[in-house]
Formats: sequence, structure tokens, C-alpha cells
Amino acid sequence: MNDLGLPALDTHAHIAPDVTPGQIAALGNAVVFAMTRSLHEANQVKNRPDSSLVWGLGVHPGVAKAREMWDSTQFKDLLHSFALVGEIGLDRRGGAMAEQRSIFKEILTIVRSEPVLVSVHSTGASTEVVRILHETGVQGAILHWFNGDRTDVQGAIEAGAYFSVNAAMSREQIQQFPRERVLCETDFPARKVRSRKPADLDAVEQLLGQTWDVGPQEVRAATWWNLRTLSEQSGAIERLPESVVDTLLFL
Repeated sequence: MNDLGLPALDTHAHIAPDVTPGQIAALGNAVVFAMTRSLHEANQVKNRPDSSLVWGLGVHPGVAKAREMWDSTQFKDLLHSFALVGEIGLDRRGGAMAEQRSIFKEILTIVRSEPVLVSVHSTGASTEVVRILHETGVQGAILHWFNGDRTDVQGAIEAGAYFSVNAAMSREQIQQFPRERVLCETDFPARKVRSRKPADLDAVEQLLGQTWDVGPQEVRAATWWNLRTLSEQSGAIERLPESVVDTLLFL
């Protein structure tokens, strides 16, 4: 496939569950991993036929209401409808760390034998998140906006994790990640990233191009190839939308 024809690939953003077809079309030629924050939101999107959105099944660690609504039986019932689990993880700012740990570990234990990608939040808890990834052996982990130190990064690499990066991250941090483990994200609507909409990747693709000394076409091709590798390794390629799989297989 010609690199110019590759869609923008945003592997972590937030989109309202009631987004309209017109709003999705306004994103242009793009594939967006759309995180949910709670089982309630996930239930709202489980049957949506959006070919350019990969919806996540999430329980955001920093959202107290999402933690209160946690139900492992409901999560398991929803799981077969999703190729992506996210956003999940730990957030030191969110309080109730014992509760967060319990939910995070339970989710990873449930999904470790499932063909899914897993977008993981780790604010203020990088070392602990990496340790739990090692303990549970999850294969499809993508560490979103990861700011751990060199030891944490090395531990994440050894755990098989990938890294989704955005334009608010430093070149020094990104340089620690193996090129073959990197994906792009906007974390829309995060203010620090300053993306105008999901899949507005110009700034992060430019940052990666400068870091790797390559052009934006090569950045996009590399991140798509990385997604293909991870999707095949985790088995998630079996569940991804057909249009996304077509792009992956024709790289």
C-alpha cells in the first residue's frame, strides 16, 4: 500500500458514545481508538458499527464513579464485543489506590487469554503498572502517555508492552522507546496535547520524524506496521473492524 494512502492512526482518544456519523466523517481518513471511561459508556457503544472507530471497554482508574460501577460479570459479558480494552490502569491522583489495584489486576487477569489490545493509564504509578503487567502476563498492552524512568521503560519492554506517544511528550522520553514499539495518540481532548480533534496527528508525527530522522510518511507507515505486529501477537486482529484489518494486511 502507498504510504500516502494510510489513514491517520490515533491509538488513544476520547469520543462521546453518542457521536454522530457526520462527526466521525469530519475526522477524515482516520482510524481512532476510542476509549470509554466506564462500563456504562462501553455498554452504550458495544453495538455501534463504526468502521473507523475501534471502541474500548474501559474502567478509568481516575474516575470514582467508574470504579463504583465496576462489575466483573458485566465486564466479562461485554468483553466479547470488543477488540480493545481501555482505558484502564492506575492513577495516583485518583485516590483509593487499593481499589484501583484490585480492579486493574482483575481486569488484566480476565483479558490475558483474550484476543484484545489493552490501553493502559499509569499516571504517578509507572513502576507499579509495569510490575502488574509482568505479574499478569498480558500480551496486548499499550502504555498510554508513559512517563516512567529508564528502569520502568526497560521493564515495560521486557513485559512486551508498546507505547502510545503524543505531542506533549518530550523527545528524551520518546527516545527511550524502541521504534518498533511506538504508536501515535492524541489523548483528545487533553489540553496539553493541543490536538484540534481526534486523529490530529501532525504534531506528534513531526516530533517522531525529528526524533527518528525520517519523514512523516515513514512515521505513519512504521506505526501502522507496529500495530499490525501487536495485533497479530495478541490475536486482536481477529476482532478488529474489517476495514482496519484490511489496512493492516495490505501494508
